[in-house]
Order: sequence, then C-alpha cells, then structure tokens
Amino acid sequence: MMAVERCLEVVARREPDVRAFAWLDPERARAAAALACSGGGRLAGLPVGVKDVIDTAGIPTERGSALYAGRVPARSAAVVRRLEDAGAVMFGKTVTAELAFAYPGPTRNPWDLTRTPGGSSMGSAAAVAAGMLPAALGTQTNSSIVMPAALCGVVGFKPSAGVTDRTGVMAFSPTLDELGCLGAGVADVAALAPLLGDVEPAAAVALERLRVRAAFGPGWPQAAPCVAAAFERALAALRAAGARVEPADGAPFATARDVHRTIMAFEAWGELGADASARPELVSDWLLRYLAEGERLTAAEHRAALAARERLIAAFDRLIEGADAILCPSAPDEAPDAAGTGDPRFCTLWTLVGAPALNLPCGRGPHGLPLGLQLVGRRGGDAALLGVAHALEPVVA
Repeated sequence: MMAVERCLEVVARREPDVRAFAWLDPERARAAAALACSGGGRLAGLPVGVKDVIDTAGIPTERGSALYAGRVPARSAAVVRRLEDAGAVMFGKTVTAELAFAYPGPTRNPWDLTRTPGGSSMGSAAAVAAGMLPAALGTQTNSSIVMPAALCGVVGFKPSAGVTDRTGVMAFSPTLDELGCLGAGVADVAALAPLLGDVEPAAAVALERLRVRAAFGPGWPQAAPCVAAAFERALAALRAAGARVEPADGAPFATARDVHRTIMAFEAWGELGADASARPELVSDWLLRYLAEGERLTAAEHRAALAARERLIAAFDRLIEGADAILCPSAPDEAPDAAGTGDPRFCTLWTLVGAPALNLPCGRGPHGLPLGLQLVGRRGGDAALLGVAHALEPVVA
C-alpha cells in the first residue's frame, strides 16, 4: 500500500505537467495494492505502469490512436497477468506514441517540459523518470524502450527476440516487435525481466573480468560532441576499473537501417493498414505515409529483407563472439524538442538482429539533460547482459 501511496503523491505533483498517463484511477490502484499486499508474492504491492498497447482487462487500451478510442479488452495480456500473479499492482496505462510508431503523444520530458521523452514508450519512461513509478512496461520495434530511457535518464531493457510472451500486445512488425521494461535502476528492470516470458534472472558478473567491445567508436558522424565525450568517459572508467575494452568494426552493417525499414514498413501495413485505410482521418500523416510505403513493397522484397536480416544476424554473432557485451551510445544527442520522438539510428541494428539491449544513464549533456550508454548482449544472453548492467551501473553513472 505504501508504495502506491508514494507514487500517487508524486503523480499529484508531476502528472499535470508531464502527462505520462493515458488512464489512471487512484482508487482502483489503492484497491489493487490492498489485494496484492494481502496475497503476497515476490513483487507484492509493486506499482507498475503498462504501456497503452498492452491489453488490460476492463481498462481502456486505446493504443495512442483515435482509431481505437473506447477499446476495452476483455482479457489482460499475458505479461500483465504474470505481474499481477506475482503481486505487482497495475498502477495505470502509460502514454504511447500513436500506434507505437513516431507521432508523439502528449507526454513531456520531466527534465525539460519543452523536450520529448522519446518514443514510443514515452509515458513509461517519463513516469519512471519523474518518480511517479519505480518501473513500467514498454515495447520496442526500433528504439522505443532504449531511446526514451536514455532521453529520460532511466534504465530500459529490451530482451532478445522471441523470449517474451507478446500475447495481448499490439503487433506492429511481428519480426521486430519485442516486449520490455523500464525502471529507476538495473535492479528494477531485473525484478520484472523474468515475468516478461522466458527471461532468466540476472547472472552475476565480475567487472574486472569483463570484455566489452566499443561499437563503433565515439567518432560516429551522427553523434553530438556531448554524446561522444560521455561515451569516451564511460570507456575510460571501465578501463580504470579493470575491464578490457576493444574496438568493433561496423562495416558489415551498412545496410541494416534499410533492411529494418523494409521489414517494419511491410509488416506494419499488414497489421494496421486495413484499419488505417478504413478511417484515414483518424491517423496522422506521418503514419499514413509510412503505411503507404509498406503497401508499395512486394512480398518478394520482404523475403529478400528477411534473408538479408539473417546474414546480418550471422555478422552480429561474429562481432560479439568472445565479448561479454557491445557498448555504444543509446541516442545521438540530448532530448530534442517535443515535436518529434527522437532519432532511433543507434538502436536499429540491435533490434534488427534480435539482440538484448539495455540503456544505462551516463551523465548529462550541456543542457543538463540525460545521456545514455547502450549495452548489447549475445542473442539469448539476457541474464548475462543484466549481470553486466549491474556491474557497470555504478561505474558509468
């Protein structure tokens, strides 16, 4: 009960400005907390936000779109049921960008209300950053957990492809979609991770025995100077702590963004095109243009992109062989203005190949806004990546 009350106190102060919630009923949260605390469970009474593309029984799940206004599912998503069985409290529904794509919702960055919190798990990231929640669920098809976590200064974890149970979660691109979580610290996401599906608890890792690869160096032309400097400081701190830091070659991955775009656009049209075409006046021009791009793609082009993805997966497996993790920035700069949701380019490759990825807060930029360090693990190595994150968290903060 106390955890929910503390969250509600912060919500009363911060939510009018931050606008992280698509739906919130304080009395329902209190009643759910009382029931959860009386029933026990390892997460007894823990308040968790649920991104508004994840079904909740008897509670609106409108997917950030007028297309689904008034939609109330009869059954909760598998992950929500698992959390509630473990004693967690479904605290409220957090804002998503329109249909988990790019057109922003009303949420603002708690660090600067003129800036975006990132997308599309914007409400989840902002609610945690503002102290309104200790943890929340999100989804990622490109950068939608890791990037908002970076821009808001929280931890965001996207598991390996195929290990989570996405039953009851809106599909955008089934090949690329993944369920994940955001939290105030690594311990918060590690507590939720096993309930996402087939994700093992974090494995202990000794910092002085770590071997990491820096991909692909802080000199990326897209990285702002503050991001490059923060990345270099993090690498220096790891070396000083005894970790072995090596360079990584990004040359084999030049086609990754194009391959990702083809798969995502083609599948998005297949999942959402009919509904959007039936009522286009309820859909943003951003999404309509993207869906039209997907409609123009052929099944042969989609198959070719999937084949190219398999080649990139093999190249990724070679890249990470012998290392505990790959490190890179999470986003190209501090949070931009609220007209968009940010640039996903530093997350695209890792999502495409199905690798687990995690954002760690990594200092501040010149405007005092958070920067993020992205950790990427072996495919299926989620427990090991969470262990690496535990080891790195106090070093790079």
